[in-house]
Amino acid sequence: MKWIALALAGFLAAAPLEARADQEPDASLAPAKVDPKALDRTYHHALARRNIGIGLTVPGLALTILGGVLIGYGAENPHLFGGGAEIASGSVAAGVGLAIGIPGIVLWILGQDDMDVASWRKKQLVLPVLSVSPGAGFGGLGGVAVSF
Repeated sequence: MKWIALALAGFLAAAPLEARADQEPDASLAPAKVDPKALDRTYHHALARRNIGIGLTVPGLALTILGGVLIGYGAENPHLFGGGAEIASGSVAAGVGLAIGIPGIVLWILGQDDMDVASWRKKQLVLPVLSVSPGAGFGGLGGVAVSF
């Protein structure tokens, strides 16, 4: 017991006595610095994730429905082996359909959410605008475009 108390006292003595803040405390509250190319890459990755999710959800849903129909037909079949085979194959089809469809739904939802976030952030960017008039005269217009 003395060794545990001595070890705890040693750890407390070796611990730093002074808590230090970050060098830039406001940096964590600052908005993320993103460029349009990074947002485009994020959007395309999210689009691919959503499309893969749709591609998994559709066959998963079809297999689940097919499995339910087979289970229903197997329950109504008066023959023992025929009904058992239909129920077993329907259960397997429904299980595989759920195993494919549930991750597909998750990928679909997450991909669509990431697409919405990327498109919203791209709309919120402040983009510089520079327009030079063609022709013999010298004229131009500069400013920033802010969308709400």
